[in-house]
Amino acid sequence: MRIAIRYLCFLVVMMSAGTLYSQTITGKVTDNENLPLPGATVLVKGTQNSTVTDIDGSYKITNVKSGSSLEFSFIGFNSQSVSANNAVVNVALKPSSQELNEIVIVGAKVKRSDLTGAVGNVSGDKLTETPTANVVQALQGRAAGVYVTQSGKPGDSGDIKIRGNNSIQYGTKPIFVVDGLIIEGGFESINPNDIANVDILKDASSTAIYGARGANGVVVITTKKGTKGEGKVNFDTWVGLSEFSKMLPLMNGQQLFDLRVDAFANQYMDQNPTGDRAAYINQIKSDGSKVFAPYELDSYRNGKSYNWLDEIKRTGVQTNYNLSFSGGGDKGSYFMSFSYADQDGLLKNSSFKRYNGKINLTQDVKTWLQVGTNTTFSNSKATYINDSAFPNALGANPLLPIDPNATYLKYGDALNSDAYNPIRSLTIDDNSTKNRLMSSNYVNIKAAEGLNFRTTFSVDVLDQANFKYYPSDTGQSIRNSASGEANHYRYSELNYQWDNTVTYNKTIGKHDLNALGAFSIQKNTNNNSEVTARGFASDDFTYMYLDGASQKNNFTLKSDFITTTLMSYTGRLNYSYDKKYFATVTTRLDGSSRFGGNNKWGTFPSVALGWDVAKEFLQSVEAIKLLKLRASYGIAGNQNIPNYAYVSQYRPQYTNGTAILRSDGRLGNPDLQWEKQKQFDLGLDFASANNRLSITVDYFNTTNDNLLMERTLSTVTGFKNMIDNVGTMVNKGIEFGATYKILKQNDLSWDVSGNISSAKNKITKLYGGADVIYKKGGWTGVEIQREGNLFVGKSINSIYVYQFDKIAQTADMAEISKIDFGGRTVKPGDLVPVDRNKDGKIDDNDRYVVGNTDPDFYGGFATDFTYRGFGLNAVFAYSYGGKKISSAYESYMNSGGMSAAHTDLLDRWTPENTNTNVPRAYYGGGRFNTYETSLAIQNSSFLRLNALTLSYNLPSLFLEKVYLQNLRLYVTGSNLFTITKYKGYDPEGGDAYPNSRMFVLGLNVSL
Repeated sequence: MRIAIRYLCFLVVMMSAGTLYSQTITGKVTDNENLPLPGATVLVKGTQNSTVTDIDGSYKITNVKSGSSLEFSFIGFNSQSVSANNAVVNVALKPSSQELNEIVIVGAKVKRSDLTGAVGNVSGDKLTETPTANVVQALQGRAAGVYVTQSGKPGDSGDIKIRGNNSIQYGTKPIFVVDGLIIEGGFESINPNDIANVDILKDASSTAIYGARGANGVVVITTKKGTKGEGKVNFDTWVGLSEFSKMLPLMNGQQLFDLRVDAFANQYMDQNPTGDRAAYINQIKSDGSKVFAPYELDSYRNGKSYNWLDEIKRTGVQTNYNLSFSGGGDKGSYFMSFSYADQDGLLKNSSFKRYNGKINLTQDVKTWLQVGTNTTFSNSKATYINDSAFPNALGANPLLPIDPNATYLKYGDALNSDAYNPIRSLTIDDNSTKNRLMSSNYVNIKAAEGLNFRTTFSVDVLDQANFKYYPSDTGQSIRNSASGEANHYRYSELNYQWDNTVTYNKTIGKHDLNALGAFSIQKNTNNNSEVTARGFASDDFTYMYLDGASQKNNFTLKSDFITTTLMSYTGRLNYSYDKKYFATVTTRLDGSSRFGGNNKWGTFPSVALGWDVAKEFLQSVEAIKLLKLRASYGIAGNQNIPNYAYVSQYRPQYTNGTAILRSDGRLGNPDLQWEKQKQFDLGLDFASANNRLSITVDYFNTTNDNLLMERTLSTVTGFKNMIDNVGTMVNKGIEFGATYKILKQNDLSWDVSGNISSAKNKITKLYGGADVIYKKGGWTGVEIQREGNLFVGKSINSIYVYQFDKIAQTADMAEISKIDFGGRTVKPGDLVPVDRNKDGKIDDNDRYVVGNTDPDFYGGFATDFTYRGFGLNAVFAYSYGGKKISSAYESYMNSGGMSAAHTDLLDRWTPENTNTNVPRAYYGGGRFNTYETSLAIQNSSFLRLNALTLSYNLPSLFLEKVYLQNLRLYVTGSNLFTITKYKGYDPEGGDAYPNSRMFVLGLNVSL
């Protein structure tokens, strides 16, 4: 019995010991503001036993030995170790200044706090809230001073401007810097899911380190890195269905028939004032009509109306997949990702596919030596539909029965050789393949405490091939008597960048000093070749067999090779005292091959000052965490002009058995100078306790000297144009951005953010003291255009037209007859411009600047609401006050029934409907058209819901059972609505291609 009792006691002790040896620990991980950190890693040090926190920051980890240590880590926060002595362990992690406050610029790591100038920031998490494979479109509405124009074409990256226009013609776009590598195009190759942070550098102080390259702002992209701890696997995917967000309401067959009747009858009565209108109408509506073809009469009488666009459009499908692996140890980290994006366009046979692979590695080889690489490879494939297909299908005759075999479209009996059959255009092969390698590789040497030497070698290698084939039965081929036409275009580019920097950081008491010296070399070489062959016996090989072309004397060959270089020296000094007073002084010297020897070099200095008023006077006010005043002034440069513009270029040409040198039409200008921007910025940063409310305000004023643009020359010079420094422009505005955390409880949070910006430019001086430089063109080549004219005292984006007065009424004709309309005819129902100079005639002197395309203000706002596992997010963008020309709307409003017509023409002037601003229907010329006057200018203000997302994070108890760290499901509506008065397709993208609306179902999984 004693032995049995002893054995039982031994078992009880061993079981108790086992309980002490292995235990379950729960707890919560939060940040420094007591907000939960979902996805934080909890690791038992020295083992592989780990877990991650759920959406509430809670965790549960089993089999923890007594006396062990738990290590808590989360990207952007300092890791923390805690002894596992209690069953409940709660931890608050502190932000890591090393992770959150550093960006890589010009081959060196720089603290964000050291960028004393105007800098905006968008986190990678915010970018992915809008489902798109394009980083530019994801930025829309996210940062003050950043204006993004979307594009609906597959693979098109859209357009981006920072602080409006700082140049007339060249270099209006910012540069992108991806992990230190400078790129100026091809932004569609960047995968938004790889991005950790985007910093937008806007003023001269923050961009000065880029000198000439940063004149129009800099978008600095920092991609994701691995963090210390157990490796992580993340998988993200979404699929979306898209449709046109807006289509223009055009007349159906019956309405267009009536419009043509009215237009031709009006023309007949103008030419035959005593004629019988009713008899004429009866004649043209009868068999044998000279106005309507038999097929049109048949369609009208049978109530038929045909929609050619339906034959080439479809529902678009987009899919996106991202898989990443990350982790790290004491001496290094890794991040690898693979992604695939597939977008089917809304027009048949149009698509875009992109494959991305990325690897970011860092490794401490020695305590004083670190190496690393940030490398991305991208392969994209695009299939295009012929540019004419969409406008031809939309503008096709609704009375014309659909015929896939027709070569051209027509109104009446007249074939239009410009209107290719859009269905047949689908057979045109138009493919593009692009391979791109971007790699930034560095070696960092810690020579002494605070002293670092860093050398970075970066390459951007691009290889692109476009292939196109027009089958012999397409209108494009028949019109050119090509009998099948094949085109090959190849482009390759190598851009290398070598940055060498030395940085020194020193803290002495309350004094913080950071100094940087840099030397950079950039070289870009690119070449292209193009061949067009015609006359193929068979279309079977499409563009794949040029030897089959029979028209050997009708080959077209082109090629070009270009090299540009840039050398730079940079010095920068950052100083702060007691974290209250800040100063940054930067000077950069740039030498560019784009300028001649006399003006090759430019010097671009800047200075910025900061003062944290809160630390000076408000330390006792707990509600205020930051109140910082900033001011900066500096000079930036612009060198983005055509290559070799400082010399006159001649190329050999073989003519009539003789080789001659022929000018390209441009006169070289050896006196070209750097375009310089003198930028002043005044800013204020405010943050309340726990960053619940944060506000940033900036005022900027930029004077742009020596503006670079193409200037037309007199024909007596023997040249068409030259690049020249033509004048001066000012650009000023204000920016405001704010974020407010309305609620921040454990299970409930609600944040709102918004920004508003305004940028206005004005020309103050033009070449030779001129008040205006007109842009001329049109049919004659000497007609003043509506856009592109430069006026002293006006915006460079001005619109120049006649002022609309009224629609002429019968009672007005006595007064109207006194005006000389310069050969134009004005009768009741016609448009009348204003005689602005009161000289009794209407000519170019009566035109005026009706406005400009610059919005009065623009921006965006967002709201994020979460409750337990549910989340609701909305992102808006808006613009107000801009004007825009809609060429598509104007063309449809100028119809006389022999082309597609907008339904607004249903309200056209007639003797019975005189209270309207829509002129009467008319076929023929001799009148003022709507597009010549201010009546046609559109209001481009809009409010757009970019994305609305409802998401759900599955609870941790369920995830543990399926061995997952996180699983999030979401649905998103993208571009759900746009509120606007704009009559064209889109107030942003214009009329070339409508934007799309998309509905997305997505999944995020973490292991």
